[in-house]
Amino acid sequence: MDLQTFAATRAVGTKIMIAAKAIASLKSIGGLDLSADTADVTTLDSDGGYREFIGTFKDGGEVPISGNFEPGNPGQSDVYDAFESGDTLPFSIIFPAKLGASWIFKGVVTKFTTGAELDGVVTFEATIKVSGKPSLGKTPSAGLSALALTGTGGTLSPVYNTNNSSYSFGGVTAASVTVTATGAGQTIKLFIDGAFSQDLTSGSASAAIPLTLNIGKKLTIMANEDGKTQKVYEVVVIKTA
Repeated sequence: MDLQTFAATRAVGTKIMIAAKAIASLKSIGGLDLSADTADVTTLDSDGGYREFIGTFKDGGEVPISGNFEPGNPGQSDVYDAFESGDTLPFSIIFPAKLGASWIFKGVVTKFTTGAELDGVVTFEATIKVSGKPSLGKTPSAGLSALALTGTGGTLSPVYNTNNSSYSFGGVTAASVTVTATGAGQTIKLFIDGAFSQDLTSGSASAAIPLTLNIGKKLTIMANEDGKTQKVYEVVVIKTA
């Protein structure tokens, strides 16, 4: 009989994102603690005197995170802002590429603390309460088959390759640009400077994205197939004239 051996995977490289922003300088990301409630349906006819149960509501649990405090990090800043607002926001935990796995869920930040100990660094901790059903991606999404930007003078660099995730679109002289992302069976979302902008239709141009002279704009495109790990692409757009 053949026995398969599965090597353990180091946690280094795992990241958690709030919308399209990575939460930096983390030392620990807690796992989703899924649980299910039950209802007692025992009757006088139950076999052998044993209680009987049925499953009822499920709970996604909480995700605790902790690390070094960096108030200037956009991800950490957004976690604090989410605590203050009480809004339900999109989160994702992306495991190392070797695993090709991820969690995607919505959550509410219920705790945010900072700490400072003698002979230690300034730290922070936060807790995210999972809202609704989380999705576990077990294999990588196919991602985009094509990615193009339109704007006078602009050039995408490097040339698009599905295995590359970071690009620039420099030399733009137009007042705005559009993004066209193509991916069969993909749910495609566009974020601008970390904030959700719009859902994209595969093969169709986005709404116009206004630019400011000499100020970079970061576009994040997330492509995902149901039940798979999303792929994230980033494009920095710079208007130079």
